[in-house]
Amino acid sequence: MSKVNDIKNLRRRQKVVTPSQVLAESVGEETNIVENNVDLKQEINETRKEEKKVERKRVSFDLRTDLHKELKMQALLQEKNIYILIEEALEKYLKENK
Repeated sequence: MSKVNDIKNLRRRQKVVTPSQVLAESVGEETNIVENNVDLKQEINETRKEEKKVERKRVSFDLRTDLHKELKMQALLQEKNIYILIEEALEKYLKENK
């Protein structure tokens, strides 16, 4: 049990850094990362508040595994939820094909 607790304690001490922050920041600029992380959290919270106003319908469909994997990677890189990326792609498709 002590190894499990050690791992949990290590994870608690780790700083939360998004993939895009790691790609954008150079090594040694930890203060900027913390400040950017706070700004990013505020921006995400504001976006989520706006999204709550939109009425949504839960749907279920099958998707190729390679597309799903790529979608997950893009969601991480863009720091968006998968459903938002899907909504944006569908909106673009529907606008182009009117």
